[in-house]
Amino acid sequence: MGKHRVLILGGGFGGLYTARALCRSAAAPAVEVTLVSRTPNFLFLPLLYEILTDEVTDWQIAPPLTEVLPSNCRFIHGDVVGGEFSAGQCRVRVHQSDSDLLLEADTLVLALGNVSDDFGLPGVKTHTRPFRSLADAHALKSAVEEAVRRATGSRETAAFAIIGAGPSGVELAAVVADKLHAELRKVGLPPTQVHLHLVDRLSEILPQYASALRHFAERELARRGVHLHLGVGVAACSASGVELENGAHVAADTIVWTAGSRPTPVLAEFPFVRDRRGRIPVARTLEVPGFPGVYALGDIAASAAAPATAQVAVRQALVVADNIAARLRGAPLREYHYESLGEMMTLGRGTGAANILGLAFDGVTGYLTRRLVYLLAMPDTWHATRVGLSWLGQSIEEVWQAWSVPAATD
Repeated sequence: MGKHRVLILGGGFGGLYTARALCRSAAAPAVEVTLVSRTPNFLFLPLLYEILTDEVTDWQIAPPLTEVLPSNCRFIHGDVVGGEFSAGQCRVRVHQSDSDLLLEADTLVLALGNVSDDFGLPGVKTHTRPFRSLADAHALKSAVEEAVRRATGSRETAAFAIIGAGPSGVELAAVVADKLHAELRKVGLPPTQVHLHLVDRLSEILPQYASALRHFAERELARRGVHLHLGVGVAACSASGVELENGAHVAADTIVWTAGSRPTPVLAEFPFVRDRRGRIPVARTLEVPGFPGVYALGDIAASAAAPATAQVAVRQALVVADNIAARLRGAPLREYHYESLGEMMTLGRGTGAANILGLAFDGVTGYLTRRLVYLLAMPDTWHATRVGLSWLGQSIEEVWQAWSVPAATD
């Protein structure tokens, strides 16, 4: 009798951590695990913002999946294009280069993640940019540098708008502000030479976060001169900026969209019931009802009020791995119950905020806490060690440079 075939779709937090947990469990000798990802690298998304401020580098937050997957996990780089079920088995079609690959499995894990949702608003697809990948981060970094160069030559002001004042928008606004101000200092221009706007239809930023973190974030955004436009939705976007529902116009040369997301459209090619947001309803065990041995987790799973965060995806991944092993040995399945461990965010270069089990702190303490937690959460110990040593070396270099600057003399 052959091994039990487990097929994992998606190389983000949900997919990668499921594969690692299952391949290192007691069930590993009895399973054959394959992970499919449309990208060859795993992206540690919570640290993507720091690409703009040069606090992290590509290799630190985006290691190749072949480097962080266990050796007993097969990796396939390709796009999932559909799936079907018959005789208790699933078949998934994966597009590679110019051909399709048909994969068969006994157990299927869906961790395909989400995509940006423009809600059908005019001009959003054409005139805004996402912030979801390394390419997006580097493109935005280049846009900031180019805007300052244009302002230097013409003495005109440059303007940026970020749509969405949830955690992604707030963190992005803080680091973009720091990047803008750093570039302005290089060329001797005042901070007033650029304008940065943060827009959201809700009346406050970070509505799901603890009040202490909202206060920290509001203070840091105000210190950085970020203009808040709250309580009014976006009507349209254009080459000249953002049109608001109240008739106001926010001038912007660059618009970044962080206002919404939806599950990846390829889910429509699978025979699953989906809710009005396109997510797959799941049981407490994270199985898809009516499809024994099929699990959905992370951003695409509609489960008990769990937010779409890396923290949730990782914890769900451990439950899924346990349940796959439990089903093989005929044991009861484990249920997932959401319980927040807290929130963390960057609020600019060297500044952060954290709420850990009800204890909130910010500034350098928040920054270091966030870095330590994320370092410990990285999937591979060897990679985390290399990153930690790199960060330590960077910190020592910065301190040395600060101390070695000659004192001013009369």
